[in-house]
This record gives sequence, C-alpha cells and structure tokens, in this order.
Amino acid sequence: MKILMLVNWKVEYTDKPIGDKQPPDYVAKNQPYWFFRYFPEESNIHVDVADIRSFPWLEKFEKNKIRFYIWQTLKALPRLKRYDLVLSHGMQSGIALCLLRRIFGKGRYKHVVFDIGAFNSARETGRSLRLMQFASKSLDGVIYHTASQKAYYEKCHPWLLPKSRFIPFGTDTEFFAPDEEMRDRAGQAEPYILCVGYYKRDWDTLLAAYRQLAESRFDKMVEGIRQVRLRLIGNRNIRTEIEGVEVLDQVSVTELKRQILNALFCVLPLQQFNYSYGQMTLLQQMVLGKAVIAANVSSIQAYKREGNLMLYEPEDVEGLAACMGELLSNVEKREQMERKARESVLNVYNEQNMAKEIYAVIKEWMEKE
Repeated sequence: MKILMLVNWKVEYTDKPIGDKQPPDYVAKNQPYWFFRYFPEESNIHVDVADIRSFPWLEKFEKNKIRFYIWQTLKALPRLKRYDLVLSHGMQSGIALCLLRRIFGKGRYKHVVFDIGAFNSARETGRSLRLMQFASKSLDGVIYHTASQKAYYEKCHPWLLPKSRFIPFGTDTEFFAPDEEMRDRAGQAEPYILCVGYYKRDWDTLLAAYRQLAESRFDKMVEGIRQVRLRLIGNRNIRTEIEGVEVLDQVSVTELKRQILNALFCVLPLQQFNYSYGQMTLLQQMVLGKAVIAANVSSIQAYKREGNLMLYEPEDVEGLAACMGELLSNVEKREQMERKARESVLNVYNEQNMAKEIYAVIKEWMEKE
C-alpha cells in the first residue's frame, strides 16, 4: 500500500534521525515516518510525507487568513494516482482535497483525515459549518483523539458515524524516556511548578490560583521552603506582577525535557473546547514521570485513569489552588501519581498502541468498496 501523508506543519527532510526533534517533525531517508515505524513489517506500506511549506507570503496567508493549506494539495495533485490512500493530519491539510473530490470525483485512492480540530473548531452554525459539511461527505474515514467529538458528528456530520473511529493519542515513550543526567542533583535550583504551552492555556486561572497559594505561605505546605515558583514556558508575552512567576520563551525539546524532569509537578490549565488539544503536552509530562493537574475538559477526560492524573473544573481558581496545595503538601500522593502517570502511558497511551489501532482501522477501511 502506498500512502501520502499531508501534515499541517513543516517537517525537516534529512538523511538520519535528528536527536533534538520529535519524530513527527522530520522525515529520515529510508526510515519509516513517525508512528508508521510500528506498523507490521509484513504490511508492505510505503509512506511519503508532504508538509505545508510553500512561498513565505503564501504560507503566511494560508496560516493566518484562510487557515487551511491550498498549495500543499495543489502540489500533490499530479501524483495522487500513485497512492492508495491519502492521510490528512487535520482538516487544514484536508479540506482543499475534500472539496476537489466533491466537485470532480473521488478517484481511485481513499482519503482519511485525523480530525484534530473537529473540522472547524466544532462550529454548529454558519457558512463555515455548511462548507465543512459539504467537504466531509467526500471522506472515506475519520480518526479522532477526543471521544466527545462523536456527539458533534452525530449532530452536524451524521454520515461520518459509520466511518469514524476514536483512537487515543499516544506519545513517544522512547523519545520522552526520563534521562537521569538531566535531573538537578545539586539541589540548588529553587523548586517550581511548571506550565507548558504557547496558546490556548487558561493562564488567568492558573495565575490567580498561584497567587492564593503564595498568600497562604508555602512554608506551611512544604517544610523548609518559603517560595515555590511558577514557571511558564512557551509564551513570552504573558505579563504579570505576581512575585515568584517566571515567564520563559519557547525552548528546545531537550531543554523542555529537562524543565519537566526538574519540576515539582506540572499544571495544564485548559478551557472547554470539543476538539483535541493539550493531549501531547499532557502525555509527554506523564511519561517523564510527573504528576499533572489538568482541567477537566473533553480533550483530557479519556486519558484519566485511577490515580494517574488530578483534575479540577475549568476556570475554578479555588479548585486549582486546592489541587496544587495538595500536591505540594502531600509528597506521598505526588509520588504515587508520578508512578501511575508513567505506567498509564507505558501501558496504554503510547505511539505503539496508537499505531496498532490506526493500522487496524486503515486496513478495515481499505478493504471496503
């Protein structure tokens, strides 16, 4: 089977793996891409990857104005006859092809989308919904990582129900294996709580919860520690006058792993949206053996197992402050969560399991007329 994968980001095409890049971010010559490396050897699958790169002005226009990628599809059109399957990661990389297939016919290949954003952010009214409904009727399959998206398909895209499948997202347990050399053995660094993310993070709730903790005095929660800092990584534009808050820009993946490993625990403050986001950050922190406090939103709920994660209700300042205070004061509970978090990813939410399910459903859909 020959597969063309259209990804909605830029990848680096290289002769060998890149140590400081995650597998989705590069294509190494003569090596399987990303999760495809876990497909059975006897499957005899060949995968080509096309990213969103084009002309600088066009990239900017597509990303910031129309929010989907036309040039990516136009470049692929002349060679689509070579493939049995096109996989689009997100409708940003899928809608142009969907529209062409609705207008000019589907052709011999099949088209499956990883629906990360619930089409257009799960909108239920307006022209954008009607456009997505028109486009989605050309799809041969939909894979999604947030279980609640099924309710959205039932309401707005019911024709997709027989050909859609929830598959939990899985992270790379090899790339994100804990590296003991990265731990701060000297113990000189001040303890900190970590929040990672560039956008779609509820920093207001997090900052307010941290302020409550600071006013309650940390030395009452953590013996001998007068200050536990809050470190925010990813968005340098955050502004706050709260003492003890550190704002860092985006960092390399290697540095990110070091920051996670040396944190007391991590917080993932999200707001409720009915599509996939936050899952990659969550699972990377969990497999690195960190206790994580996360908002109880749709994209996270399917990844909660007994003891592996602590949830608070979205935008609940007091609830988040209570969770943070509990992990600060109860070292035993924090250590139990760390073990169960890592175990849940090693046993369930990993790339191997995700790849196994993706392979099974692709095989099923390809065999259908």
